[in-house]
Amino acid sequence: MNPDHKHYINGMKILIACGGTGGHIFPGLSLAQELKERGVSDLLLVGTDHPLEVKLFGSFGIPYRLMPVAKLSANPVEFMKFLARFTSACFKSIKLLFGYKPDIVVGFGGYASFPICKFAALMGKPLILHEQNCEAGLANKILALLARRVAVSFKDTIKTFGNKGVFTGNPIRKKLLSVRKEDALKYYKLDPSKFTVLILGGSQGSRKINEIVSGMLGILDAEEKKAINILHIAGIRNIDDVRKRYEGSGVDGCVCDFVEDIGYSYAMADLIVSRAGATALFEIAALGKPSIMVPYRFAGGHQYHNAAALENAGGTVIMDEFGLTPQMLKEKIFELKDDKAKLRSMSVAAKKFAVPDAAKRLADCILT
Repeated sequence: MNPDHKHYINGMKILIACGGTGGHIFPGLSLAQELKERGVSDLLLVGTDHPLEVKLFGSFGIPYRLMPVAKLSANPVEFMKFLARFTSACFKSIKLLFGYKPDIVVGFGGYASFPICKFAALMGKPLILHEQNCEAGLANKILALLARRVAVSFKDTIKTFGNKGVFTGNPIRKKLLSVRKEDALKYYKLDPSKFTVLILGGSQGSRKINEIVSGMLGILDAEEKKAINILHIAGIRNIDDVRKRYEGSGVDGCVCDFVEDIGYSYAMADLIVSRAGATALFEIAALGKPSIMVPYRFAGGHQYHNAAALENAGGTVIMDEFGLTPQMLKEKIFELKDDKAKLRSMSVAAKKFAVPDAAKRLADCILT
């Protein structure tokens, strides 16, 4: 890099709008880390006032601002709440843009990033979008009309955005790739001789997955209980109920509400049962972890398309939550546990599907 370009990058001000869910936040934080390493010293993160985001942004060491947002709803009371908070977010976005004066705005989609990305583009700021999911979300479809480029996680998504589309993959946290399995098992104090299953329900947990796994605990026989460890990340809303189901179950495991440093959780897993949000999917793929994906079928059904892309590549098995029973999940887990060749082939396929340098590709897209 020539000195003039390095000086140009160091003087840039980049605003990253990445709030709403963990699926939007973690790629945004990964990009911010990459940009910092490139020499961009003036970064600003924008998210929502959700407690999870306050905690994550606060621990990252980059300035951040929080916007009041609410999800669009057909319920009259909830709609009025949405309208009031959306209007407030619009005014705060305009004020922030005039105050911070970013050179570039990067949006990660979702209802949380819409107001500030919209007004940034209308004020003439270069807008770069990132679409995490295989099936593009409504916010990014609308904002794409105003954007210079739209980076996508899945190759098939490029066609949605025409000549603005750029394939980068989904940025993942670098530190996830450096944790050793033996260290992770010691961290969680789990038996290394057992087959270890990680249960993930997304950043806020999944009531459905929690119910199915909790039910599965009651139908494991003595030998099956001896054969496995379970690390269950249940989400803060359901943590107490899930912990009660594990107590006295005879299953060697650990139940958490949310794990910020999830690298240890991934590293110790021989098999992962997960929702199919793009961030979790690409992290699982980058680590070469065999998985069972139970896509969330609502919110536009985008998780099913995410999981289908990885399943078609051979890296996961989809189980539809409609009709899924504890017995069915148990049988699939133990079927895979006993099929080492299948686990190896899934691992190889997942790694081939992954884009471990996605943050670098996205930073290139923004800075060139």
